[in-house]
Amino acid sequence: MNRIAVQLEAGNPYKSGSALYLDINGEQRLQLGFSIEDYARTWGTFDQDAAEFAYFTSVIYGCDRAVNRESSDGDRWSRVFDVQIPVADPGKWSATSNLVEPMLEFLTGDIWRLDFVATPIPLFGREFRTTRSSFRKRRRVRGSAVSLFSGGLDSLIGIIDWLKDNPTASIVLASTYDAQAENSRADQDRLLPHLQTEYAGRIQRYVARTGLSIGGEDTNFRSRSLAFIGNAVLAASFLGDDTPIVIPENGAIALNYPLTPARRGSLSTRTVHPHFIAMLGSLLDTLGLRYPLDNPYLLQTKGEMMQKCRNTTLLRAAYADSASCGKRGHKEHWEDRRARQCGACVPCIFRRAAVHSVGFPAERYGYCLTSGSALERILSQPNHDLPSVIDFVERNDGADTIWRTLRSNGRLDSLLKGRYISLVERLRDEVKNWAQSIGLL
Repeated sequence: MNRIAVQLEAGNPYKSGSALYLDINGEQRLQLGFSIEDYARTWGTFDQDAAEFAYFTSVIYGCDRAVNRESSDGDRWSRVFDVQIPVADPGKWSATSNLVEPMLEFLTGDIWRLDFVATPIPLFGREFRTTRSSFRKRRRVRGSAVSLFSGGLDSLIGIIDWLKDNPTASIVLASTYDAQAENSRADQDRLLPHLQTEYAGRIQRYVARTGLSIGGEDTNFRSRSLAFIGNAVLAASFLGDDTPIVIPENGAIALNYPLTPARRGSLSTRTVHPHFIAMLGSLLDTLGLRYPLDNPYLLQTKGEMMQKCRNTTLLRAAYADSASCGKRGHKEHWEDRRARQCGACVPCIFRRAAVHSVGFPAERYGYCLTSGSALERILSQPNHDLPSVIDFVERNDGADTIWRTLRSNGRLDSLLKGRYISLVERLRDEVKNWAQSIGLL
């Protein structure tokens, strides 16, 4: 059991987490790096309910990062969390326990028990209002929609497509990063000039920081995208009810089809799985936060997203400045440590297959999969994803097996059964074509 009490102290909770701490089992005290200063430097009404939701998602992500699965009791994979969270209205939040606890269990694979208590210090009280009014540089949030902007290839395509489909409208980009975990802030900074040059005056970006101020034991990051969505909700609150939040993610990653039977219980993320999105939508509605969540690419592979992109010229110029790697924290094992992505994890392999499908130039990766000795080394190590991908392609699951596997991974709409099966089959073909092109098959 991991007992965690969120502690608020005097300071500016919205600014770099200077007043937020996680007390873990009474033995360890970690500072939570919750910073939404970009949103404080704005004009207009500040929706404290939306900001509190962003705070809640950062707390969950911080707890997820703080406890190593390997050191947990039980199966050394699933953990038990008992978290006390101070909020403005404990009764309102407690009424959501039947929604939020199963939602988090589905997301991270752990058991969550949440105790909402009255906050001793307002998260956004007089000090916050005084500080906010004193900022000299403030701007008004303007846009017709909010999109997650992670610095990845999917988010780049999603923003391009939205701007092309809404030629007279503007969009707000909600970016979140964890300074202790990955370099997504740099990814976002590389991509943004491409978008701003092509669509001048139609883009605003707001950046929030989340995670722990120092370190973090768990490296699976299953709840990271939840913190992204939390800040997107805050961004949408400035634009009004019913503002859509776009979550661009290819269907292969959203459904997270287990590539081998052994991977069914150890998926890296379920944040964009249709079942999770439905549960999260219900939670937002219960909290009175009415911002619809939409993933327009649920039934597309990454390659199909690239093929159908509304501005291929811009995509070709910008794609290499994005990053999709899920294992950038282990560069000491890479053959090319100056590369931006490893090239051998599942997101990287799907990306390589997608880039190959549109004929774009191959990118630089940490692992060279065309080298015989390097390939043998990767294939011999069970912690690498490449053997699982090859097994997935060669196993050639039939339609019934695909559907059973998908259903075992989360509830799905049976009316879309044929389209989900087709998506997995097209993903397999996409990866197979790439693998054959470099001699893997």
